[in-house]
Amino acid sequence: MNNLKSTISQVIEENLISTEWSEEVNTEVKDLNLNTNDHPRNDLTKVPFVTIDGADAKDFDDAVFCNLNDSGFLLNVAIADVAELVNEDSYLDKEAKKRGTSIYFPSKVIPMLPEKISNNLCSLVPDEIRNVLVSEINFSLDGSIRSYKFFQAKIMSHKRMTYSEVEEYIKNKNSNVSKKIKTSLDALNLLTKNLLVKRSQRKALEIEGNEPILSIDENGKVSSIDLPRRLYAHQMIEESMLAANVCAANFMHKHYKFGVYRVHEKPEELKLESLKSFFSLKGFSSQNKDTPLTLINKCLQFSSKNKLNKVLQTVVLQSLKRAEYSIKEIGHFGLQLDRYSHFTSPIRRYPDLMAHRLIKNIINKSNLDINKDKIEEICGEMSELERNAEKSSRQVVQQMICHHLKKYIGHEFSSTVTGITDFGLFAEIDNFYVSGLIHVADLPGDRYFYDKDANLLKGKRTGRVYRLGQDIKIKIMNVLPSERKITLIPC
Repeated sequence: MNNLKSTISQVIEENLISTEWSEEVNTEVKDLNLNTNDHPRNDLTKVPFVTIDGADAKDFDDAVFCNLNDSGFLLNVAIADVAELVNEDSYLDKEAKKRGTSIYFPSKVIPMLPEKISNNLCSLVPDEIRNVLVSEINFSLDGSIRSYKFFQAKIMSHKRMTYSEVEEYIKNKNSNVSKKIKTSLDALNLLTKNLLVKRSQRKALEIEGNEPILSIDENGKVSSIDLPRRLYAHQMIEESMLAANVCAANFMHKHYKFGVYRVHEKPEELKLESLKSFFSLKGFSSQNKDTPLTLINKCLQFSSKNKLNKVLQTVVLQSLKRAEYSIKEIGHFGLQLDRYSHFTSPIRRYPDLMAHRLIKNIINKSNLDINKDKIEEICGEMSELERNAEKSSRQVVQQMICHHLKKYIGHEFSSTVTGITDFGLFAEIDNFYVSGLIHVADLPGDRYFYDKDANLLKGKRTGRVYRLGQDIKIKIMNVLPSERKITLIPC
């Protein structure tokens, strides 16, 4: 049996995910053709834009070019002009809105848009002319944004590069790319260093990603489980996209007094108090005058120096609110930005496509009378679809790991306590990045009760304690992949 296919099918059914294209959508897509002369567009085909993505990427929606001169940096972020092909309220648009986002599973993607668009007509593949919306940003030498503008253009990617290739070039200057591309990468490297200083100065939160990455063999089974490797090259692109997203948010605000924003509210006071109490049990101390931002940054710094780093970071994450989409000018707490949007991935995120349409309306001096209430309603729907997509991806990964663990029933492993409830402990099995349940009745030598305030289980007779972050030897007793459940007992 192919575990991956059956798992994805189950998750798709559970979460009511659309996977087929209607006849009306297929008809619209069939008739789509690329026209690079549809509007007055700046011809940037000679500019040495490059795409920088993961080795397995198939849709290339952003390309970058950077120039350094005596007065500062000029960064061009070119984004696939999806809005040019996907007309608002078309069958294709309605389906994209219904999906909201592409969903990424191991070795499989459920795309927001058909592959003819995502992997062909809009994808910034090398040596092919493509329509783009460009965010041109003028930075001072220290990385401060001095000015920006948006315009429609046509470009030709001069090279498809991977993060690993860029990383190798930055470290060793070894690459088979042209002199012009090297000059651009060198400038982008210097700009990124300055932008990272700016990021540190505004005290943006630095939280490490810990979602496991699965390698799948030809039989649909897990061959290896790893954590993502974060390279400096990732930061080069992230900071470029972040700058473009900030400019997009400000551009929409300037002309509409609202925008399709990516917002992140500050944490609730109750959550912060709970966070402070938990960290104090680990030896952490804070001051009453600490702002929410100061407190969370102190907790993250404390975590980074602690062997329980992953557990502690998870607790910090749980204290934060989710980022969402809104027209309200709430700002982004995690990034410490007054305004922020998602603009750089219209192939795979519908809010980015919405932002493109608003910006293109301004550029083309078309309809600026926008229904704010309708956009706010769609923003709420997109936030919900994003949550569903993330949950679905996580379920597939967890279920595949469960399939993998079936062969280890009866084996002993080291683990770390990651959750405590009145009915038992959740312990993450070392190197498998998935948690199983140790039922309270299976804890040895005593009857244990749950201390909610201290978030621990304590033996009534012995006083023995189980708390978050504690190392514990376990044995895998049972695995139910379809229910994503693992039963453990302490050794």
